[in-house]
This record gives sequence, structure tokens and C-alpha cells, in this order.
Amino acid sequence: MFTLGQLTFGWRDLLDILAVATLCYYGIRFVRGTRAMAALNGLLILLVLYAAAQFLGLFTLVWLLQNVFSSLFLVVVILFHEDIRQALSNMNFRLLFRRKKNDRSELIRTLGNTAMWLTSRRIGAIIVIQRNVELGDIIEKGVPIDAVVTQDLLSTIFFPNTALHDGAVIIGDGDRVIAAGCVLPLANLARQHFGTRHRAAIGITEVSDAISIVVSEERGEVTIAQEGHLSNPLTQERLERILTNALSQ
Repeated sequence: MFTLGQLTFGWRDLLDILAVATLCYYGIRFVRGTRAMAALNGLLILLVLYAAAQFLGLFTLVWLLQNVFSSLFLVVVILFHEDIRQALSNMNFRLLFRRKKNDRSELIRTLGNTAMWLTSRRIGAIIVIQRNVELGDIIEKGVPIDAVVTQDLLSTIFFPNTALHDGAVIIGDGDRVIAAGCVLPLANLARQHFGTRHRAAIGITEVSDAISIVVSEERGEVTIAQEGHLSNPLTQERLERILTNALSQ
């Protein structure tokens, strides 16, 4: 602890500053790339305007901004509740204690081969790869499988007229199929040319950090959804490259 004039600075003050700085850093990191980031930019402008009004003695403007700030938190929560929920979901203790990354090349190769096999036969499918955010609420509503991922298994699950072919397959830790026949949340898209399968593949990536591979039986195309965005149709090489990059993060 040291003293500067009338002020004292100790280890608790240092810890307090570090905690606030860390919280601000991760808060910005979690909302980066979402609509909530635009709200933070707007809030920063209001804070600068408020400071300038205080300095210049613009009392009416100061009063107005104080009333805006008193209800701003509630407004932000209402308008951006989906983005905030996703950001909070990504705050996972598993991120703090990462294990050494496993070689997932065999899984990626299997998914690439399966996707191409399905699309060549116009068989629709959704394959979801769980990452840091647990999908327990979705998995428990599906059919438990707990089996190693193989092309034969996935092809059998999605074969037309079988009991599980309409739902999604969830792949979890250990590169195992956790469940099949899972119902996913649908994305609310203005573009109506997306069918239910694509909306579901996008929807699960909006509420979690999962990755979805979707095979269209109508178009005979393979696409991948990440962070609420759907890719263009992919070749096997491109699909495997995207999976490699995404799963290594």
C-alpha cells in the first residue's frame, strides 16, 4: 500500500481495477459481432455527449440524458435479449480449463464423406456439432444414441421413411453421436426461400456456438451454418476446410 496525498492505494484497489477491466474486456468480446455491439457504440456516444454537457453547463441536456440513462438498461435488455442470452451462454467455465485439442481429422473426413453421399442421393439431413455451449435441453427431447460417428450410422439415421430421418443428429464430446431425431429452434428469417431444415440449422447456431451441416434434398446441396449465418453451397474439400478451422478454435 502507498499514499498519494490524501489517497491510499492498496492491493484491494488493484484487484478491483483488474476485475472491472476484465469484466469490460470479456463483455465486449462476447457481444462483438452482434447487434448488441451497435448498442454499446451508441451508449458510448451518449456518455461522451453527457460529459460534454456537464463540462459546458448545459443543464437541460444533462437532465434529459440522466433520464435516458435511468431506463436505458431495461431498453437494451428488451431489444437485444437474444444477443445477450447467446453471449451469456458462451460464458462457460470449460473455456477457462481447456484440455489439449484432440485430432478431429477422422470426424471431419467422415462428415465430409457422409454429406456428399447424402447429397448425391438427395437425402436431407441436419448434423449439429456441439462445442462449448451444452445442448442438453435439445438432446433430452431426442432419441439417445451414444455411438461412434460413422458414415453407415449417419446414412442409416437419415435414410428416408425411417423413424429418425426428419430430426437432427447431435455430435458431442468424444466425437460420438449423442442423440438423433432432435427438434431444433427455428430461425426467424425474412427470406422465405429457406425451408424448415435450413431455418432449424441456422436457429441452433443463433442460440449456441454449435455448428450445423445441412443437406438439402430439394437442391442437392451441402451448406454449413455458424453464428446465425448460412454458407453458400460447398464442395467436400471446402466443407472439410471450414470444419477444420471452426473446430480448431
